[in-house]
Amino acid sequence: MSKDKTCCELCVHLQPNGCAILESARNPGHTVMFNLQGKVADDTTGYAGLSKEFVVHVKGVFHHGAIILLNTSLCQALSLRPDGSCSGAGQQQQESYWKVHKIATGVCMFESVRNPRMYLKIKDDQCNGTGTGDEYCHFKIKKNFETGSVSLESVRNKGIYVGLLPDGQTKPVINTGERNIFFYPQVIKFGREEPTGTSAAANQEKKDFRESQLQPAKAQKPVSQSLSTFPPSSKQQFTN
Repeated sequence: MSKDKTCCELCVHLQPNGCAILESARNPGHTVMFNLQGKVADDTTGYAGLSKEFVVHVKGVFHHGAIILLNTSLCQALSLRPDGSCSGAGQQQQESYWKVHKIATGVCMFESVRNPRMYLKIKDDQCNGTGTGDEYCHFKIKKNFETGSVSLESVRNKGIYVGLLPDGQTKPVINTGERNIFFYPQVIKFGREEPTGTSAAANQEKKDFRESQLQPAKAQKPVSQSLSTFPPSSKQQFTN
């Protein structure tokens, strides 16, 4: 094994679809590639069927107390409207910030940062942000590794997901393989690993986040970009 550490140095090239390509820093033009069997491609392998794009997954996105965006496109995110309805056509700003309340492993609630004590919920064939923190607000995080996205399945209504209509409006749907249940999480502020309790309504944190922490400051922008996997650029945007 070579003692030259430069052999292990890789340049990370982010792609428009959110994936990354790893190129050798010592030998430009040489990238890390795998064949269909998951083995590292060598000189005898043809280019057909090779994969050199890697989907980035970040651990800790849904830690308790985290502030996140649930992006639906390159410039839109799931947001809570003043009337309590939710839309996937919201701006990627504070209006679309959600606070994570971890209930159990892989199960979370999402509270609006701008409107405290209003939670994302699925109940009575409706999906909106008027939840109070009860069991109708519990969602199982389903990871879609091929796209770097997640889907939110209702714990109370198994098999029912937070879905988006063509106009961006949220609606409970079943998983038919369509992309309308895909969300691309982006961390604004990391939380802690363990929750303080199982009821967000009974365990409201007294400390409010300062405005400066919640505003997408310029110094924070590159960090946010590195902690998210955005949908492909060809994904259709929603219109109100």
